Amino acid sequence: MPKKLLKKTNPYLKDTELGKALLYQSVSSSTAVEGILTKYPKLSKTMEKKLKEVISVHEPSASYE
Repeated sequence: MPKKLLKKTNPYLKDTELGKALLYQSVSSSTAVEGILTKYPKLSKTMEKKLKEVISVHEPSASYE
């Protein structure tokens, strides 16, 4: 059985811009836990809104403001 790439099966990663934003957030938060601060390009307002919508689906009580 051939393996499918995660970016082909995960609906959030199919949108390349959103996938990149999610990757940046994941790497940034993971490295911050280790005490390493990273800088990534600023997200557009549209992409920030999309990212917050995705996060709020999985963490409805979290606030990222």
